[in-house]
Amino acid sequence: MNTVQTLKAIEDGFKSVLTGTVPWGPVTRYNCSMPTAPTLKAEMTAGWLLLAAATWGCGMGASSLLYYSFGIFVAPVQAEFHWTRGDVTSALFFGSFGLIAAAPVLGFLIDRCGARHVALVAIPAFTGVLFALSRFDGSLTTFYAMFFLATVLGSGTTPILYTRAVAGNFDVARGLALGITLAGPGTAAVVLPPFMLDTITLHGWRHGFEVLALLAITPWVFVYWFLGRTPPATRIAPVLAGMKPRDALRTRAFWTIAVGFTGISIGCSALVVHLVPLLRDAGVAAASAARIASMIGVGVILGRVGIGWLIDRVFAPYVAAVIFSITAGGCALLAAAGPDQAPVAAFLIGLSLGAEVDLLAYLTSRYFGLRNYGFLYATIYACFWSGIALGPALAGRLFDRFGNYDLALRMIVGLLVFGALAALSLPRFALDSQQRPH
Repeated sequence: MNTVQTLKAIEDGFKSVLTGTVPWGPVTRYNCSMPTAPTLKAEMTAGWLLLAAATWGCGMGASSLLYYSFGIFVAPVQAEFHWTRGDVTSALFFGSFGLIAAAPVLGFLIDRCGARHVALVAIPAFTGVLFALSRFDGSLTTFYAMFFLATVLGSGTTPILYTRAVAGNFDVARGLALGITLAGPGTAAVVLPPFMLDTITLHGWRHGFEVLALLAITPWVFVYWFLGRTPPATRIAPVLAGMKPRDALRTRAFWTIAVGFTGISIGCSALVVHLVPLLRDAGVAAASAARIASMIGVGVILGRVGIGWLIDRVFAPYVAAVIFSITAGGCALLAAAGPDQAPVAAFLIGLSLGAEVDLLAYLTSRYFGLRNYGFLYATIYACFWSGIALGPALAGRLFDRFGNYDLALRMIVGLLVFGALAALSLPRFALDSQQRPH
């Protein structure tokens, strides 16, 4: 074979891999991974610095700092401005709407410019808005507008960005790596409620936002050095498998994930934000309520790492259905037995949140591939955050209307059951035995 024939054979080999017409059979529609992969240990050894940067950045991002600390701000902000509880908690709706609006554009930018460049701009922008909130003294409309701006500018600090960086560098250990990354927000959920309660009690809610701003800027240096100075996704697209956005949007799997998991986010977010006020209304002391709320973070951490490890080995939708069903039972127990069961319900809600965000990233990469992961995951994540936006506001309005959380708790149980059924209906995706963890 001469040189020309050799080069032609190599070219044909690359084409066969990219088109799926490899000698051992065609790649199925949903198998978007490369046909060979390193061992789990090799991936974790090579990518641990990137993983550490992504975990810290995700924990100090907009969807963590605002979301997990907001329940502590509700009472002091309500007292200072004489707004209703529903008025205050509706700020998260506008914040979530900002993320929903920004998500598809963010996904496009990540696919084209790279996660690192986007994060380096988004981190200081988000920090600036948090500091501005510490100086807030205006109308309710302005308060909502600032939350909207925080999530628009801070969208590049959310899992949309960090999971893309991680998924692109892990295959065999993708579930575990995503779980570790998304345990960053879980750690924030454990630490922030008691920490922010002490801060706000001693120094006021304005100082609380100053502390959040300080925390928000800390990932910048880690992102700069360790997130990965890889070329933009458009340069490496020829070696990435994956569906085109218009094809993915036509699949039942896409909309089952988007709608089913949005239902879960409505229920979980409602209880996360309203758990402390619910416990206070039942006569639980502020410090005890904050400690119970921190159990959400424990559940999130265990859920994300443990479930991340599990979905590398067990069909992921089955795992989701079991977790969501158990959480529905825990919330039903809270509704029936009262605050004595709150620690159990808080832990299970955290477990479901941990499973949900982890599964969203994992399922997006497995069903639709990495070529357009940024845009597709951002679109699903926008749906997820629409649920997070609606949940606290809906529960707050139900409380304002009926004076208790009974109907809200029933709603949460129903949504969790709906999400479990949606997960069970998802089709199979292919995963070669070569890609199983070693």
